[in-house]
Amino acid sequence: MPQPKMSVGQGSASSRSNLQLARRLFFDEGRDPGTLVSDFIVRSWRRCCDVAPEDADSFEPLAQQELLLLRDAHGRLRHHALPELEALAEAMAPAHGIVILADTQGFILDAAGSDVFISKAQRVALMPGVDWSESSRGTNAIGTALSEANPVAVLGAEHYLAMNALLGCTAVPLMAPDGKIMGVLDLSGDPSLIHEQTTALVRMTAQMIEHRICLDPQNAQVDILRFANEAALLGTHREGLLWVNAGRIVGANRNAQRLLGMSLERLQCLCLGDVFSEMPGLTREKGVLSLRHGLAVPDHSTSSWLSAWVRRDKTQHVADASLVQAAARAKNENRQAPMAQSIISDPRRDAQLANANRVIDCDIPVLILGESGVGKEVFAKQLHQLSRRRQGPFVAINCAAIPEGLIEAELFGYEDGAFTGARRKGQLGRIREAHGGVLFLDEIGDMPLMLQARLLRVLQDRELQPLGGGRKYAVDFALVCATHRNLAEMVADGRFRTDLYFRLQHFTVELPALRHQVDGQARIEKLLEHLLAPKELGLSPQAREALLCYEWPGNWRQLVAVGQTLAALSEPGCRIEFADLPCDIRASWPKHASVAGPGPSGVNRQVQADLRALTDFAIQNAIDSCAGNISHAARLLGIHRSTLYRHMLQRKCAEPKATVGHS
Repeated sequence: MPQPKMSVGQGSASSRSNLQLARRLFFDEGRDPGTLVSDFIVRSWRRCCDVAPEDADSFEPLAQQELLLLRDAHGRLRHHALPELEALAEAMAPAHGIVILADTQGFILDAAGSDVFISKAQRVALMPGVDWSESSRGTNAIGTALSEANPVAVLGAEHYLAMNALLGCTAVPLMAPDGKIMGVLDLSGDPSLIHEQTTALVRMTAQMIEHRICLDPQNAQVDILRFANEAALLGTHREGLLWVNAGRIVGANRNAQRLLGMSLERLQCLCLGDVFSEMPGLTREKGVLSLRHGLAVPDHSTSSWLSAWVRRDKTQHVADASLVQAAARAKNENRQAPMAQSIISDPRRDAQLANANRVIDCDIPVLILGESGVGKEVFAKQLHQLSRRRQGPFVAINCAAIPEGLIEAELFGYEDGAFTGARRKGQLGRIREAHGGVLFLDEIGDMPLMLQARLLRVLQDRELQPLGGGRKYAVDFALVCATHRNLAEMVADGRFRTDLYFRLQHFTVELPALRHQVDGQARIEKLLEHLLAPKELGLSPQAREALLCYEWPGNWRQLVAVGQTLAALSEPGCRIEFADLPCDIRASWPKHASVAGPGPSGVNRQVQADLRALTDFAIQNAIDSCAGNISHAARLLGIHRSTLYRHMLQRKCAEPKATVGHS
């Protein structure tokens, strides 16, 4: 995936000065700002010359019925994107960011994330139903990503409209395998939120969404070839996927284009045989897979490149028998809880899961309490798999992620003609979709009071009436709810119904925060090793200590997101240094070091000073021995070039500044 286009040095005093000068030249004097800002920003400003601030200030979001219709039209995109959008929103919650899904015209479909920033975002119309195309809102990450068809980041005063200068945004177009844009994923917040780690996390989330879209079973008209340059990457969002129809390549994901070294336009001109010189067949004992342009894959590593040749008749042509077994093992492992879930487990949690299973099998609701990221939905999914309803559906809905005006239709469905713009034949509703299975209501504390009454009636009568319909439908489901809020306090304040609370709190599971777990550090280390192992990455002693001592306010979800981001940004076999860690973890390190470090604080400071001096010496020695060539020096040190640049920048910033005194 292309790197997001960003201004160099954004955030420094000089870059802010350059940006102010660029705005004065362009907006006040009508002159070209040249290299004061990035080329794509200048291009966007030129495209937005007809956008009037007074028009943007009087924004008008879509009516509820129109937004509902728009969401229905993008149902496939939302189906694949919303789980990843909510996961990213939880990961970014400690940094007060919001995650946005927009359609191909720039209309915001969904937004989730920090309550703190959402209220600020609403002041500039960053909410569902608002058009954020360039023609409506000027230069901004959503609209500009659509216009440029590339990932972009737009920070502060780079926005065309001065009213949007409080925003920092990074957005990635979501591409279908045939090259069409399906929508945009955006992360917005304070401009300081947008840095290398967050943009990498947004890119990775976009890849996950695109991977899900690529493998959508609705794509029955194409065959799919799956391959990767490491066996461990097969079945993940980092594998290459080729869409093939009658032997001709009709689509490819970004990873396939990167691995094959060809653009989508080039691949769509080729047949499969033009790219792969020989496809292994069922009758061969060993398959050899090679590329037309010269790269051959030997017999023993064929399974690292070829996963399966999936056909519409569900048969598979594979390289050899061992590959069939490997693919079957991978499929079974994907069905089971991943290793990350096994690390989250502990004896107390397992006992709670067993008790919850007995309770839910008696049709008693289960209420899961815990901070964001502790694994409440993971617990609910495991409970579904253990329950007698495991053959039924697991339907999850986040009550905090759906606007209040739409949640009733989402939960209870509606009949044909229920309101203007309603879907023909109506909509079933999530509660009826859960019939025979488990309904998981996440963030139940954010459900509006009116809907709490309707939910209580459904739980009592075991039937519901859709919007606009006289007929009632019987429903049979087990209910699992979760929240990070204190429901007892909400009941006392009149913000949660007493009768519903007592209906839900018969059996409560409390999942502890990661920082409160006795063996938390050991489990953090184990999970980090698991996340970094595929690329054989190591951690420097200071980076390891900082990660182990960090409080992890986002709990397991934040830990997984940080580990995945570090892995995505690192070259295989490298060591992750303290400077590579996210800024919030680096900022918290001195506080933790003085508490957790051995011996007196003065000794700790001396040890850290000695380590810094040794690091500076090694860096300077490597640069000198390579005659100033940074790339060669980075390879000599076994670190990535960007890591070396960060070390050099930190060392430069730490040098004492010259001052002018008075005699």
